[in-house]
Amino acid sequence: MPDARSAASRANTRILREESVGHAWQNAEFPEAIKKPQKTADCGADSPAGTGLAILPLQIGCAPSPASRTIFPHGGARNSASRTSDYLTPKKGQKLIKAAHRAMQIGRPLNRHITIHWETAGLSDREAMKATTAFLKYLREWLRGETAYIWVRENGEGKGSHVHILAHVPRGKAMSGALSQRWIRRCTGKPYQRDVIHTRKVKGSDHPGSLFYAENFGTVFSYDLKGAEPSVTMALGREHKSGGTIIGKRCGTSRNIGGK
Repeated sequence: MPDARSAASRANTRILREESVGHAWQNAEFPEAIKKPQKTADCGADSPAGTGLAILPLQIGCAPSPASRTIFPHGGARNSASRTSDYLTPKKGQKLIKAAHRAMQIGRPLNRHITIHWETAGLSDREAMKATTAFLKYLREWLRGETAYIWVRENGEGKGSHVHILAHVPRGKAMSGALSQRWIRRCTGKPYQRDVIHTRKVKGSDHPGSLFYAENFGTVFSYDLKGAEPSVTMALGREHKSGGTIIGKRCGTSRNIGGK
């Protein structure tokens, strides 16, 4: 972080904004402390869960501004039963932002939102990371080299252990219910249970350079990061919601957009 007294530091206390949606995203940095999130009245603390809207070169969150650019690479603790976390740190959030940025740069915008409820499938949180790894393997094989994704695990009250995935699905491919449910059965070794997996296309993703897609992606992305450390969620214009205690890795990306 730059010195807090410098002009650069003051600039880093707000989400970076861009003049037009056609420009490439730039890195955004989270301040160590943000006094108050700036949100419009109709944004509210509880934006639509899952995949309602979003923003790309975009405004992440609901602050009244032109499209701003933010997004997040792999990160998280090793998948050890003795390693736990209660929220995403600013460092890991920053990595995920850069990964989504990288996906756009390589022409693979994240256009599909997937949520898998592992507890509903009959798995414990200790088993959920292994199942997530297996699901992502099936996804990579199906995509045949056109891979780009980020993921965040949560263990929220009432929902149990689950994972949110934002992935690129190229034109001409359709993730059918039958296909995804078959992957779930293979990952769990159990019969498929209703409502284990939900998947939806991010609105506007047929035109990834548009403000409409940018706004929708931003909403989905900030929703997936709602369990991050409060300074991160404030920077995204969203109220912090507990993501619960996770065993092992809490977030990650495909290697091609993860960076170092």
